[in-house]
Amino acid sequence: MTARKATSGSASRRGRAGAPGALPAAGGDAPLAELSRDALSVFLYVALLPEETREIAKSLGLRVPGFRTEALSDVELCDMLADEIRAGADDARGLVVEKLTAAFGGPPLAGTRLDVAGADDLLAVGSSDHGLALGLWRVLADPSPAVRERATEPLARLVQRYFGPAPEGEAPAPERPQPSPDAAEGRVAELERKLERARVQAEEAREKAEAQRDKIQAQLREARAREAQAADEAARARETAQEAQRARERAEAALAAAQATDAAQDLQRARAAARDLEGKLGSLESRLARAADREADLSRALEEARARTAEATAEAQAAPAEAEEPEEAPATWLMPVFTREFYDSLEGWDRRIQRAAFKQANLLAQDVRHPSLRALPLEGLPGYYRVRVATDVRLLYRRPERQNTVEILSLIDREDLDRYIKQAKTR
Repeated sequence: MTARKATSGSASRRGRAGAPGALPAAGGDAPLAELSRDALSVFLYVALLPEETREIAKSLGLRVPGFRTEALSDVELCDMLADEIRAGADDARGLVVEKLTAAFGGPPLAGTRLDVAGADDLLAVGSSDHGLALGLWRVLADPSPAVRERATEPLARLVQRYFGPAPEGEAPAPERPQPSPDAAEGRVAELERKLERARVQAEEAREKAEAQRDKIQAQLREARAREAQAADEAARARETAQEAQRARERAEAALAAAQATDAAQDLQRARAAARDLEGKLGSLESRLARAADREADLSRALEEARARTAEATAEAQAAPAEAEEPEEAPATWLMPVFTREFYDSLEGWDRRIQRAAFKQANLLAQDVRHPSLRALPLEGLPGYYRVRVATDVRLLYRRPERQNTVEILSLIDREDLDRYIKQAKTR
């Protein structure tokens, strides 16, 4: 009754509908991407067999991360295929149209232009339990005999299905003589039995259709529940991502503040280090000035010593020949030669160390093998030796070949011996 009302209602709107549009595309290709996700998914579920849907998904290589494709339900497969088509995948839409064409041979009324009212009528007929009756009614009411003739074959199939074959020898109804009352009652009883069987079959078909509809609705509810759950999870994921972004921004702000604080502390340390270096530089400059003064004093003392030596030599030469000869020096005595390097190395040592250095130099001049000197050669520098002045202080000297002299080279800390050897090798 609902389908009949929908049909009559659509027919009443025929006058308000627009003119028929163009014919559908050859092959039945349809703009399926225009449908919503649920609408497209349920169309695929109703129009395709489960094995056809799985075959299309396998051909396209569709999969859901974390799930096996063969474990997905028919509704989930249709949802996945609908998402692919809505994303603009022409190959997916083409495979769906190909399966529909193979199953149904093409869309109905493909050669007839439909207007809005005609589309409503077609959908009302197709969705009702009386679709075949409505279709036959429309064909039988057509003014064209050729069109009405097309209802003969479907009606014959219905007769065969519901009434069974005609009794043997029974002539067609128009040519049969009028049956007797008993025969008429038997025919009525037989028709009632056939009608009852038809009703039973219709009831079974209706029950199957309702069961299928309930199954579809349950699957749709399940799919919508899954979609709602996915939407909730996506919302929670977005909230988590936003919270993570806010935490990241807070961490970056804290890092920037910490870096600014560290930079200020580094600047303060650098300034303190600069001040310290300035103080050390001033101290070194003072020491350098004192060293220069010390060098000048030593130079003057050396000049005075040389002058006194020259004066003593002159006086000795001017003395009478009978003057007493000086005491002859021992055979092991060597002339000490104090180098400029030695005088430079005296700077920074206290007077006790300086006096001890001159004492050791005097012993070297008298006897380089004196046991208290503990003279040892420097490894890697042939002809260079060292003697002990104090616990961590050494006096370096050298004996030139074929000369009766000993060169007093440097007064250094024991820890600086390796550095001195490396520098001496590069001279």
